[in-house]
Amino acid sequence: MRSKSACATREAFDFSERHSILIRASPATVLNGVRHYRLGDDALLRPALYLRGLPARLLRAPSPPPLELQDFTLLSQTNRSLIYGLKGAFWQTNYGLRPFDTSMEFLGDRDASVATLILSFMTGPATRGRTRLVTQTHILCPTSHVRRCFLPYWLVIRPVSGLLRRRMLSQIKARCERSI
Repeated sequence: MRSKSACATREAFDFSERHSILIRASPATVLNGVRHYRLGDDALLRPALYLRGLPARLLRAPSPPPLELQDFTLLSQTNRSLIYGLKGAFWQTNYGLRPFDTSMEFLGDRDASVATLILSFMTGPATRGRTRLVTQTHILCPTSHVRRCFLPYWLVIRPVSGLLRRRMLSQIKARCERSI
């Protein structure tokens, strides 16, 4: 089953989400803001993580530490974009993450028991003196079993993830515009 939130790449990915914002700063400043953003900077993150960790606490399992951008594998970096990847069984209490040191390891991995998450930040021209920052999340589930495991997780996490992503964009915007 394909998510209704899938965008134009719906044939390539099982689930997708996209958010954007206009920022009064150069693309280089905006991408630098992305690189230095920390999820822990958002006060809403703690309650969201508390809820995310509730199943682990109920099962008396250890809760995983909060994810940061540094937990992702940098797949591509240009003067206009940053693309990160993460693989795991995100529906598990510990996320079931698979660590990779390089983009080649990440791209060469063919583990069909986990989902692949691609997180991109792309800048584009907008009106004079502004940059459009677009963030997209794409999830690929290599098997119907992984898709069935991921779907309930996506339905629960997507609204919170979308809210946090929009807040992240707003916070990056505020920091970039303060620095000019």
